[in-house]
Amino acid sequence: MSSRTITVFGGTGTAGGGVVRAMLDAGWNVRAVTRDAASDKAKAVEALGAQTIVTDMEDRASLRRAIDGADAVYLSGASLQDRWDIGQAVQGIMVAESAREVGTSHFVYQSAQAAGSHGVLSVGSKRAIEERIAELHLEATILRPAWFMDNFLHYFPVTENEGTLVVAMALPTQVPLALVCSDDIGRAAAAIVADPEGSRNRTFDLVADVGSTGQMAAIIGEIVGKPATAVEVPMAAIEEHWPQGVDLYTWLARKPAENDTTDLTRLVGTPIRFRQWAEDKLAPVLRG
Repeated sequence: MSSRTITVFGGTGTAGGGVVRAMLDAGWNVRAVTRDAASDKAKAVEALGAQTIVTDMEDRASLRRAIDGADAVYLSGASLQDRWDIGQAVQGIMVAESAREVGTSHFVYQSAQAAGSHGVLSVGSKRAIEERIAELHLEATILRPAWFMDNFLHYFPVTENEGTLVVAMALPTQVPLALVCSDDIGRAAAAIVADPEGSRNRTFDLVADVGSTGQMAAIIGEIVGKPATAVEVPMAAIEEHWPQGVDLYTWLARKPAENDTTDLTRLVGTPIRFRQWAEDKLAPVLRG
């Protein structure tokens, strides 16, 4: 197994980082694609034992070099930073087309739970990438992970106001979210590439737990031993500071939460539920 190689696009990110860790643990050689080998995230990935490959995501020759010789390719999606809508689709499609040109035997695309998302830019881009994968007849596996628990560490930090922990999101506090953590995404990816015959041309939902921001705040407060509350950020604030996110949060607020953990359980055994994740990953940060 140690001679097998996987190229991970997004390997320095949240979910892609989970994939890198799991694949290294499984004995694979890992190429983590990055735009900046000098970044702290790239250096952290290298310290784990992965090889970082600087790649221009909009240059086909560069993409082919990153993929060439790999036994599997994992695409966790382009950064949303300034590539929120069509840019994400263009980059993902170019990766898929490059994989087809090189002749990769197993392509794994990390998409999203996109039901009912017509008109939502970020999720629509993922649907476009899926459609191109189908058109290319790639030997592909599609993963549909839920909302990342790890977002509380990176994008939605829990704050403290006069001794009370605050979980703030632009969602009604009672709206349930399907949840998964990056470690489980990584474990699922490792199981999938270890069984290409059983996973090619299939789609897997990756759901470990379901909880509203109100329920998650209660769990966090109980674990940390402090009062905690969930706060709904006004949509006007999202529109002012991040207008591209308005459709995303409007969609999240109305979509039914996927609560079927069957796929993830089959792949990893026992999924990591939110309480366990918060105890292991979030509580140490909040306790300082």
